[in-house]
Amino acid sequence: MEWLKKVAEHHDYWLKVVNSFGYTSCAEDLVQEMYLRLYKYGTMELKENGEVDKTYIWVVLKNIHTDYHKQRKKIEKISIGDGFEIEDDIIEFGFEEANEELTYKMNSEIKSWHHYDQMLFRIYIGNDWSMQELAEKTKISKSSIFNTIKNCKKRLFDAIGEDYQDLMNGDYDKI
Repeated sequence: MEWLKKVAEHHDYWLKVVNSFGYTSCAEDLVQEMYLRLYKYGTMELKENGEVDKTYIWVVLKNIHTDYHKQRKKIEKISIGDGFEIEDDIIEFGFEEANEELTYKMNSEIKSWHHYDQMLFRIYIGNDWSMQELAEKTKISKSSIFNTIKNCKKRLFDAIGEDYQDLMNGDYDKI
C-alpha cells in the first residue's frame, strides 16, 4: 500500500484540514481514524502524476468529522449559549445533584416564557440547524428568529448564569 505512505507524508496538512473544521483538540485522533478507514477500505489510488488526491482525503476527513460531531451531540448537555456547556461525563461528588437542580431551574425559566419563545428556543437547541435553515423550515423570518434566540439566551443567562458559574467552580451548595 504505497499510496497510504504517500497520504501520511501530508500528515501536518491533514491536521490543518481537521483544525479548520473546528475540532482542534481531537484533530490527531480524527486524522488517525482517516488512516484506519483508508487502510480498511483500500479505495484510494494516487493520481496519474503520483500525487495524493487531496479532495478525496478532504471528503473522508469531513465524513469522519461529521460522524464525530453526531456522536458528541448524543452526549447529554445543558447549554445556555456559546461557551457555556456542561458535559455529562464530568464525575465529581455533588455534581449530579447540582446539575439536576440547574436543569430544573433552566426548564422552569423556559416554561415561564411566551409559547412562541419556548417553542422556537426548544427547536433551535434541539436541532443542528442554522438560523437560515430554521427560517426556511418554519417559514419565520430570519431576523425574528435571530432576535428571539438572542433574547432567550440573554434571559436564560440572566436567570441561571450565576448558578452555572457556581456549578463550573464546584460550589454545588450555592445552586
